[in-house]
Amino acid sequence: TKALAGLSTANFATLSTDQVAVLTTAQTAALTTGQVGALTTAQLAVVTTAQIGALTSTQVAALNTTDVAALTTDQMAAIKASSIAGLTSAQVGALTTDQVAVLTTSQAAAMTSSQLAGISSANLAVLSTGNVAVLSTKALAGLSSTNFATLSTDQIAVLTTAQTAALTTGQIGALTTAQLAVVTTGQMAALTSTQVAALNTTDVAALTTDQVAAIKATSIAGLTSAQVGALTTDQVAVLTTSQAAAMTSTQLAGISSANLAVLSTGNVAVLSTKALAGLSTTNFATLSTDQIAALTSTQVAALTTGQVGALTTAQLAVVTTGQIGALTSTQVAALNTTDVAALTTDQVAAIKATSIAGLTSAQVGALTTDQVAVLTTSQAAAMTSSQLAGISSANLAVLSTGNVAALTTKALAGLSTANFATLST
Repeated sequence: TKALAGLSTANFATLSTDQVAVLTTAQTAALTTGQVGALTTAQLAVVTTAQIGALTSTQVAALNTTDVAALTTDQMAAIKASSIAGLTSAQVGALTTDQVAVLTTSQAAAMTSSQLAGISSANLAVLSTGNVAVLSTKALAGLSSTNFATLSTDQIAVLTTAQTAALTTGQIGALTTAQLAVVTTGQMAALTSTQVAALNTTDVAALTTDQVAAIKATSIAGLTSAQVGALTTDQVAVLTTSQAAAMTSTQLAGISSANLAVLSTGNVAVLSTKALAGLSTTNFATLSTDQIAALTSTQVAALTTGQVGALTTAQLAVVTTGQIGALTSTQVAALNTTDVAALTTDQVAAIKATSIAGLTSAQVGALTTDQVAVLTTSQAAAMTSSQLAGISSANLAVLSTGNVAALTTKALAGLSTANFATLST
């Protein structure tokens, strides 16, 4: 092998085909890159599969592109997996579809990102599904988004979850509707939030209900407001509670009233307080009575004043005493006077004493005699002078003696002399 290495590339190229054919695998493995690069098409034609199998990755890289394209399918399949990685992107670009079609799974598994970056769409099309499934995640990342979009549905369907999780956002965004249709629930579950965000809105709208339900809760947060707006009612209807719990305020800000209507009560109940705050007052007013009733006391306490003010009479009618008891003084102040007058006596009695002080004089003026009659002593004790200034004589008349006795001196000072004169004996 040492002696053979002394043969110049010019002289090596003059070896007859018979002489080249008798080189041992040891001799072949010791050839210089210059000698390998000097191989003529005629010489290469007689190189045995054993000799090809002896080539190192450095020697493979020394083959000129004309020689690479001239390799027989048997020679191609004989290149060691550890040596296939030596092929340059230019050499990969020179491969024929017949050569790519015979690549072994071990060869495919050894391919690099630069090699896949150089593969043609025609060659990519003949890459077997078995070979696609063994491509390393690093290699797959080298595939251009343009070429990725040419993968057949069979090739897309065999991508492993590890491969799917490693796809670039460009590749995800390039998915065609046909490709997306064959993406399995396992593959969908492998997507990260960044990848989910890369799906175009057309693809999002085309997802099956099974695919939507398979998206991880940690990844559902990746949906943009535009993507949420593209969801169909069927898709929203199958969201899991873990997915709903992961939704963001930006996402709820982008949800349509039609989609909001099909959000299950179970999902409404698990929405985070931050997410719920993103719901517009217009959409909040469209929540069904069942959805309103499903809100937890924690969620109720975090509602914006705009949302509280947007409550319809029908929605307010189903608000539980537990939910009413969660309202803050600021939220109580946001109720419109029509809603205040519509509160049941149980609802009025459930308002926290610290929150009753939030009632404006206008709201106090809207209270009915039945409502005032059920005020608790702790509520009465929390009333302010401005509230008593707004109370009607009719309502003052039904204020129990226990509540009168609980009024603070500051609050009592707000009672007009005309109303004071109407107090019973």
